Amino acid sequence: MNEFISLSSEPLSETCRNEPAMYAGFWRRLAAFLIDGLALGIFGLCIGSVFFDELAHLGVWGKLVGFTIALAYFGVLNSSIGGGQTLGKRILNIKVVDSDGSPISIHRSTIRFAIIGIPYFLNGAMIPTSNVLIQLLAGVTIFGTAFAIVYLFIFNRRTRQSLHDLAAESFVVRGTDVETPQREKFWQYHLLISSIGAVVIFVVGLLSSLFVANTFQLEGLTVAQERLLNSDRYHYASVFSGTSFGPSGQFDFVRIVAVSNQNPQSYEAAAIDVAKIVLESVPEIENKAALVITITYGFDIGIASAWQNGSYNHSRQEWAEILQSSAAHENED
Repeated sequence: MNEFISLSSEPLSETCRNEPAMYAGFWRRLAAFLIDGLALGIFGLCIGSVFFDELAHLGVWGKLVGFTIALAYFGVLNSSIGGGQTLGKRILNIKVVDSDGSPISIHRSTIRFAIIGIPYFLNGAMIPTSNVLIQLLAGVTIFGTAFAIVYLFIFNRRTRQSLHDLAAESFVVRGTDVETPQREKFWQYHLLISSIGAVVIFVVGLLSSLFVANTFQLEGLTVAQERLLNSDRYHYASVFSGTSFGPSGQFDFVRIVAVSNQNPQSYEAAAIDVAKIVLESVPEIENKAALVITITYGFDIGIASAWQNGSYNHSRQEWAEILQSSAAHENED
């Protein structure tokens, strides 16, 4: 009887420590990431409210600010310094460990975040170039890597490791007091499928770029984009020629979005300046029903963004009349 009591009174925590760690599931990891993203977003908006103009002047380099903040957050907290847990992971009771069940070094944690962070912060970055090849390569890097990360995140059910986990040789497990993770063999064909997906994205992107260039005759628009970027007044300029359909039938238009590097005193005056460059550079504008110009000023640091916009929509003839009127006022002054 005494022997039975002695065996049954063994502390439950000791028994739990002998059990292998369970890999954290998809939804638990996703929820933790969303909580972390919300925390970083609030922090980014606080910074932006204080340093709005300074961040707006940085243009594409503003993403580097956000990347640095996110790298410090995830790199430190997911490492041994933070016990392998960010705020979201602490709330969801999961953590990052190595194959021995110990938190990873800050070096490995930094690499882990860089794999997932670089494509994220490059996505939507205002790359100041009109070179289609550079934009295509950037797109392939972003979406090819993103495809591999998402694919492994969802379908690698054995070890639950995504691309950044494999690079850092890390695992995300449930619980805070655990032993080594379960020994599961990674299915090597996952990497083959991810690679094929990246190639498909490259081919589709290349064919789409060629199709758009041939269909919409973008040569003049490219010239306009280059002139806007070379004017030293804009961080970034995007050009788009498209067709919409409404009650009155087909509607062809050209849309220009110009991101100003200074707070415009007049958004309308800035739009007129852009319209002058476009009308001089794009002869095919004669065949378009409208030219839509959007002037925007603000910042995007990846973890937060804020913009002020002014948008103007006129036909080519109306823009020509506005330019004549503006020139007349300048001569009077």
